[in-house]
Amino acid sequence: MTKESTQKPGLELWSCQDGNIRMTESGQPSVFDIIKVLGGQKNPRDAWAYITKAHPEVVGKCDNFQFPGRGQRETPVAKTKEDVFYILGLLPGAVGRKYREEAARLFVAYLENPAQLANEVAERLNPDEAEWLEARLNVKRTHHVFTDQLKDFGVEREGYARCTNAIYRPILGADAKALKHQIALRTSLPAKKINPRDHMTIRELNEIELAERVAVGQLRLHEASGNHEAERVVRKSSEFTRQLLDGKITIPGL
Repeated sequence: MTKESTQKPGLELWSCQDGNIRMTESGQPSVFDIIKVLGGQKNPRDAWAYITKAHPEVVGKCDNFQFPGRGQRETPVAKTKEDVFYILGLLPGAVGRKYREEAARLFVAYLENPAQLANEVAERLNPDEAEWLEARLNVKRTHHVFTDQLKDFGVEREGYARCTNAIYRPILGADAKALKHQIALRTSLPAKKINPRDHMTIRELNEIELAERVAVGQLRLHEASGNHEAERVVRKSSEFTRQLLDGKITIPGL
C-alpha cells in the first residue's frame, strides 16, 4: 500500500490494489473508504451503521471531516492507525473474521512465544529498520546490566530515574521528562506512555548504550554506594563519554 498526493495540497490517498482511501491533512483515513476498500463492503454506510449500533464505543475512535468535492458531507475518519484496525476487526463477513483470527493468533504468540513472533517480524524489516532494531536490543541488554549494577550498589526508588537522567542529560542534552515532551509534540502520542528509547535514532541508541557500559565500569571501580554517590559517578562518567565522542578531550598516551 502506498500514498499518493491528491490535487488539494496536504491531502493524500492511501492506495492499494483494491482501491484508494482518502486521508486528511493529518493522515486520518476515511472510515467509509476503509470499510469499502479493505473490508470489501459494497455499502460502507450501512456497514458503519451496523458497527456503531453493535459497538457504540467505536464512535469515540473517530473524528468528522468533510473531504473536498461537490456534494461531500462530513464523514467519519479514524483518529489513529490502531483505530483503523479496531474498526476492521468489527466488520461483518469474511474480512472481519479473518482479521479477528489473525489478531488472536498474534496475541497468543505474543504471550507464549514472543521470541518467535519477534523473529517473524524481523524477517519483514528493511536494512535500516533491522539496524535500528539491533541497536534497540543492544541498549536494552546493556540497560539491564546498568540497573542491576545500580541495585548491587544500593540505589533505591527515585535513584534509578536520577541515574538514568545522569546518562540522558550529558549524552542527549535533556532529561527523560523533556525527551518525552519533545517526542509527544512530534508524534501526538501521550507523554506518559512514551519510552524515549523507542523513538531514538540509531546514533542516539548507540551513544546511550556506550555511556551506560562505561558507567557500569566506573561504578564498579569506585564502588559507588547509594543514590547520591551512584548518580555522581554516572553523571561524571557520561560527561566524559560525551567529550570523548565529540573529540573534545584527548585519550591519555595518544
